[in-house]
Amino acid sequence: MDEYKWAWNLFQKDKHFKPEELDYMQKVYSGILDESIKNVDQILLVVNSFKTQMSDAERLELISKASEQMETNYSDLKQFNKQNIALSIQRTRSLDEAAKLKEIYGVQ
Repeated sequence: MDEYKWAWNLFQKDKHFKPEELDYMQKVYSGILDESIKNVDQILLVVNSFKTQMSDAERLELISKASEQMETNYSDLKQFNKQNIALSIQRTRSLDEAAKLKEIYGVQ
């Protein structure tokens, strides 16, 4: 959530993105967040012994799969943010503006 909030707040203030591009970003973020919620729900279902009956090995396997998917979601989020940051920097008109954006976005 922190990664999403950080990037989304900056992208909304970035004058290099059109409203329709921000709408697209929001849809992508919503999809990633929805998938993450599904993974958390899966883990909660698995650890709640009253709702599902399975062996400990099966529980651990499902938790591991959900965890791997969460890592994938996080990786996708970071990659999407990097692409958007690069796009914003490419759209700058001066080296000073590019340097300022790199500082804001934490790019070296």
